[in-house]
Amino acid sequence: MIHILTLCLFLLGAGFAHGETVGIRQALAEAVANRPLARATAEDARGAEAAIGEARSRLLPRLTLTESFYATDEPGGSLFISLNQEDLKLSPSADSYNFAPTRRDFETRLTLEQPLYDPDISYGLQRAKKGAEATAASARRTREWVAFATFQAYLDVQQAHAALSWIESAQKEANEILRLAGERQQVGVGLKADVLRAQVLVSRARQQQIAVEHDLALARRSLALAMGRDGGEVDIAAPLSVSELAGAAGELPMARADLEALSLQVDEAELGHRQSRAAYLPRLGLNASYALHDGSTPFGTEANAWMVQAGLRWELFDGFRRSSQGARTAAASRSAGARLEEAARQARFELDQARLRAEEARLLVDVATSALAAAEEGQRLVLQRYEAGLDDLSAMLSTQEALDRSRFERVNASTRHLLALGNIAFQNGTFLQVVSSTQEHTQ
Repeated sequence: MIHILTLCLFLLGAGFAHGETVGIRQALAEAVANRPLARATAEDARGAEAAIGEARSRLLPRLTLTESFYATDEPGGSLFISLNQEDLKLSPSADSYNFAPTRRDFETRLTLEQPLYDPDISYGLQRAKKGAEATAASARRTREWVAFATFQAYLDVQQAHAALSWIESAQKEANEILRLAGERQQVGVGLKADVLRAQVLVSRARQQQIAVEHDLALARRSLALAMGRDGGEVDIAAPLSVSELAGAAGELPMARADLEALSLQVDEAELGHRQSRAAYLPRLGLNASYALHDGSTPFGTEANAWMVQAGLRWELFDGFRRSSQGARTAAASRSAGARLEEAARQARFELDQARLRAEEARLLVDVATSALAAAEEGQRLVLQRYEAGLDDLSAMLSTQEALDRSRFERVNASTRHLLALGNIAFQNGTFLQVVSSTQEHTQ
């Protein structure tokens, strides 16, 4: 059986030609690329990737150039300046040393620092990599959420179009009832009150049309906002059908990027715990420098010297700071693991719930379709009896109200079914994959 809602929407044709129209793939692509939230998380991922370079830079040597100026008449300082400038002149008395003249020195120093062993650097690099992977996974989940929100907005426009379609049918039927009531009054077999009640039915249909038209305008604006646009309205190029989302209910393996991010955070927390235990190890480094000294000129070359130094630093007691740090990082690691376990259980429940709701929505579509068919047939039969004078207006109005309600429930049920199918893919973490593959298959 052809999907009734899809058929009605395609028959509207011109109803979709309201300004710019987009298909679901274009809508999702724009949302993922342009929505500020998606852009923000993408920049977070780029920043986390750059943090890897920051952490890796600590493995490389640091080369520093400094230029310093000294002026002093302090005996020790004056003596060392003269030594550095290779200008020391020995004196037979100590007066020239005890009452040293003011000396000036421009020191130009090029310094090289190279860590040889530092666990903080290696663990910091590993944690930065895990952090970047976790941030990238979070960004992917945000893109899924943005795409699913756009999908919902797309369905809202689709539902508004469908509602407008049945409202127009209801208006035609209300006008027909009003015409028949007027004819019956003219031939003396109807009451003025029946005409007035029929006019109320026409007015109510018009009120519903006004409300639905405004709902459609708001839905178009909501779709534009979901796509990352700042204002304006966007209409849908074509309605979605159940067949296009059939792959959503398939048994694809769960690929929730948020669970992947939490798993990576668990790894990062475990690395943090290992780093805290490595704090008990020594650090080893190498320093080298080349210096120029000049008494009157910056970057002068009156004298030069070099120095190489290797050093080991081992903190033996720190007031139990490292033991407390180890306890803290161990607790953080266990906490991250528990959060992952909780999120995984919740994700499995949400996926099971989405599948049950989709099956419920499918059954409700079948029920609503049967009810609509029955309401249409009942309205047709009562209309014939009313035209023949065998039923009064109350029966006609009652069947028309039942028909309008059945149409409304059918539209809602169809939209809920599509949304439920999309929700399965979203809760499974495969929404973009499913929608892209189904769209490519149908084109």
